[in-house]
Parts: sequence; C-alpha cells; structure tokens
Amino acid sequence: MKRAKAFISMLLVLCLTVSFAGCSSNHDKGNLKDNLIDGWNSWMQSFSKHALTKEKDLQGEKEEGVDAYTGTYSAAYDGFNGKEFIFGGTALERENGNHLQVTYKLTIEDGTAELNWIAGNNEYSVAGDSSEDTKEYTISSGDNYIVLKGENFIGNLELTVKDVEN
Repeated sequence: MKRAKAFISMLLVLCLTVSFAGCSSNHDKGNLKDNLIDGWNSWMQSFSKHALTKEKDLQGEKEEGVDAYTGTYSAAYDGFNGKEFIFGGTALERENGNHLQVTYKLTIEDGTAELNWIAGNNEYSVAGDSSEDTKEYTISSGDNYIVLKGENFIGNLELTVKDVEN
C-alpha cells in the first residue's frame, strides 16, 4: 500500500512539473526559468476560472471582455442571499496589464448588498448603498475579484470592467 501511495505521489509531481514547464510554455520565448514562470502563471489563470461564479449560476447576464477580468454584467435581484464572483482571477501577471476601470450602478430596493474588490487577502468596499461611480484599480499578483454580496437583496446591478488605456 505504501508503494502505491509513493508511486501516485511521484506520478502527480511528474504531471505537475510537465504541465508547468512544457504544455503552456513557448520554448522559443526564453530559458527554462521563463518557461516555468509562464507555465505556472498559465496554470494559475486556468485554475482561477473555477473561483468565478459559473455563468449559469449568476443572477444576471454576463458578457466577458478580453479575459475573465473584463466585461459587462447586468442583473436584477429578488431576495438574493449569497456571493457572486463576477469578474477576476488569479495570476502572477495579467497579459493585458494591471490597470482596470470599474463602472457600476447599484440600486438597493430592499435588503443589503455590497460590491467588493478582493485583492489577495484584502477586501475593499466598492459600494455598500445605492450609488453609481467609476473607479480605477491596479491589480497585483494573486487573487483579484469583483464580488457582489447580498442578504435578502432586491435591486439591480449594472457593472462594466475594462482595461485602462494608457
């Protein structure tokens, strides 16, 4: 039994090493270190998609932009309880840059709702009452998500996230 566990562990390590270094790297791009970093970054980005709320489970309609970090979202809520991870991901470095512009209109008719920006282990309030605004954020390595939290929330959310043009 111990031999089987050791074999499975070694097989898992081998699979992860190959996926980091080989499958998602561009061998014409650079050295092994660059390829390993690119592989790790690609793996983190593909894994992070599972943290976003699946489109079928969202309360509204989402149109994704150039990647999972950008797009538009429109929803009408009727007694919503929970969290929706609408846009974002986990990456070492985002291909399209690290500056995003968030434009929102949150209307709370009843209950409570809060639109938050998660950056790593920190969570920042974007809006906690009926309001509309445009804000800019610089994302860092790791988790970066826009999340709506609701408790018996009745109301609407209009949200657009796009890259800041330099």
